[in-house]
Amino acid sequence: MRTLRPRFLAIIVCLLVSSTFLTTPLHLAKAQSSELVTARQDLVQAFQSIQTAEQQGASNSDLLPLTAQLNIALQYEETADVYSRQGNDTLSVQYAVQSISISSQVSLKAQNLGSSAQATSLYRTTLSYILAVIVALLTALTILELGRIRIILRRRRVLKAKIDYGGR
Repeated sequence: MRTLRPRFLAIIVCLLVSSTFLTTPLHLAKAQSSELVTARQDLVQAFQSIQTAEQQGASNSDLLPLTAQLNIALQYEETADVYSRQGNDTLSVQYAVQSISISSQVSLKAQNLGSSAQATSLYRTTLSYILAVIVALLTALTILELGRIRIILRRRRVLKAKIDYGGR
């Protein structure tokens, strides 16, 4: 019987220790609303759209208003996050929806700016190549036909010259 007592005491001690962990209050993690998650994703997407537009050649003066709008959307998202942590889901959703709206508009405008900048860049590049080919052709033609051009200019001078027939 003496050998069963230490095992019994060990089991009781284990139960007491595990019960202390079960009685401690749990820190409940509140799930964030889907609007808040969407607002964060849209902010990231809008930021990436602005970066892409800049890489495609959009000017900084065109992107500056979009950056300001994106900052406003970020402020709305932060406010929504604060209200979500305070437990005010109604205001959290309202601010998150405003952030989503602004971020979506910024993303769309940035994509349009990037597309137009890329088209303009393509147009300028094409025009530059066409002008380079035309100048090269004119230069080659001038070099190859330089002898004929001199002969034609001499004949013209002769034809334009006044002929003096010896009389007044």
